[in-house]
Amino acid sequence: MDIFKLLRRPSNTSSDLRSALAAIDLKAAEEATEALEAERKRVLLDGSDKDLAAVEDRLAAAYRHTERLEAARDELERRIEAATVAETQQDRAAQYASAKAQADAAAKLLTTKYPAIAKDFTALLKTLAEAAIAVEEANKNLPEGAAPLMDPEFAVRGKLGEPEKTISQETVDVWCYSNAPDIRVLPPEKQAELNARFRGANQGSLPSGSSGGMTSVTRRRVVKRTYVPAQHTQRPESIARLEMPGLKVGDVPFWKAPTYSNPSVVIATLEQLATMTPAPAINPADVRTEYLDPSDAKQAEEDVAA
Repeated sequence: MDIFKLLRRPSNTSSDLRSALAAIDLKAAEEATEALEAERKRVLLDGSDKDLAAVEDRLAAAYRHTERLEAARDELERRIEAATVAETQQDRAAQYASAKAQADAAAKLLTTKYPAIAKDFTALLKTLAEAAIAVEEANKNLPEGAAPLMDPEFAVRGKLGEPEKTISQETVDVWCYSNAPDIRVLPPEKQAELNARFRGANQGSLPSGSSGGMTSVTRRRVVKRTYVPAQHTQRPESIARLEMPGLKVGDVPFWKAPTYSNPSVVIATLEQLATMTPAPAINPADVRTEYLDPSDAKQAEEDVAA
């Protein structure tokens, strides 16, 4: 790498500058200079004037080369610091520009999409509430043989209860505690152990613990049933519990969840929201009055004009 050619370029990346700095071998230059100094001392004693002049020319060149390398090192370190600062600022500027573009796009999407989403949501609430009221009334006067209608939101989002369900059933021989009042089956690892110890027998025993006693066990023929327990009906929280605030501070909420979300309350809340108006840009309760010296009133006039 031609370090001095690189330094003559008006601009370089911090990476190029660091590579150039790493290529500077001051130690080698200093060692070469020290070797020439030692040779000059030897020539002073047993060399000719011509030999001395030649060594001194080489030594002077070595001194210049070392000084140039030192100057290049100092300049590279200075430029690396400046380039790093500049690149950091460029990275930050790029990150800032990217974040601003992303934020602007998100703000535009919020402004254009959210009101439409909120209006669709309140229209859905109204449709669900009206349908729920109609279902309730119809269920009070069912036609002969007709099954009760289901609330539309529950029909989609809820889960009906189910009775206990048998998955499988089979007759098996298993080891049980002999003296238990009911069927108490030993765990699988004990079943394998007892089958090995009491092969072909229906009675056996197991150590009962640290006391050294034994527990009587019996091989019994039982019915093994795998089943799912009865499931209770699960009612989800109504979507009317969600909140849909206005787009901006002071705007009327698109939807404000009432304490109770039964269909009649939902309809009443929607009607109430439809009559509300946005808060004024300036709340009269926030207005204050003060008296200023004419010399201090110029800024206040500029504020009003703005």
